[in-house]
Amino acid sequence: MVKNVKGGTGHKSQARKHVVAKENAKTRLASDEYEYYGFVTSVLGGSNCHVVCQDGVKRLCIIRGKFRGTRGKRDSYISKGTWVLVGIRDWSTESSKPDVLDKCDLLEVYNDNDKYKLKTVPNIDWSKFIINDFDTSNKSSKNDAYDDVEFTNDMGEEEYKSLVNQLDKGKIELVISEKDEEKDEEYNEINIDDI
Repeated sequence: MVKNVKGGTGHKSQARKHVVAKENAKTRLASDEYEYYGFVTSVLGGSNCHVVCQDGVKRLCIIRGKFRGTRGKRDSYISKGTWVLVGIRDWSTESSKPDVLDKCDLLEVYNDNDKYKLKTVPNIDWSKFIINDFDTSNKSSKNDAYDDVEFTNDMGEEEYKSLVNQLDKGKIELVISEKDEEKDEEYNEINIDDI
C-alpha cells in the first residue's frame, strides 16, 4: 500500500492496483461474430453514445460501468472519433419504429497505440475509421490549412505604384490617428547618444 499522507477517506484510492497503469496489456480483438469495431460519432448524456460499426450501421452504445467513474475513465476516455469494440445484442428484440437505433454494449476503448495494431487486421475497411478519426483529421487540417499562406512585409513595385496612384486620386484615404502621431513623435525624440 502507498503511504497515507493525506488521511481520511482518500487513502484507499491510493492503492497500487489503481495507480499503476497496465502497459503490457494486449490489444483486444473481435473474437465473436457479435463483436464489431466502431467509432464514436457523438457522445450523448448519461452513459450513451452513438457508434457507427464496421458494417456501416449506426447504433446506440451503452457505456458500461467499467468505463465510467474516476477509475474507469482514466484510461478509456470516450469522445467523438474514438475507436471502440462493441458487442451487438443478439437477444434483444427489434423495434417496430424506424427511427429507433439498435443497442450495443461497449467492450473496449482503443488508444493511439492500439489503432496501429488494429490496422493490420485483415478483411476490414479501415478507411471510414481513419477519415472520421477526430485526432488525425484535426492535425492534418491544421497543418494543411496554412501551407499555402506566406506572410511578408515586402511589396512589389506594381502594388506600391497602384497604392500611391489611388492615394493621389483620392480613392483611398490615409487616416492617421492621434496615437500614431504621438508614437511618431516619441520615435523622433529618441537620441542615440542617450542610449
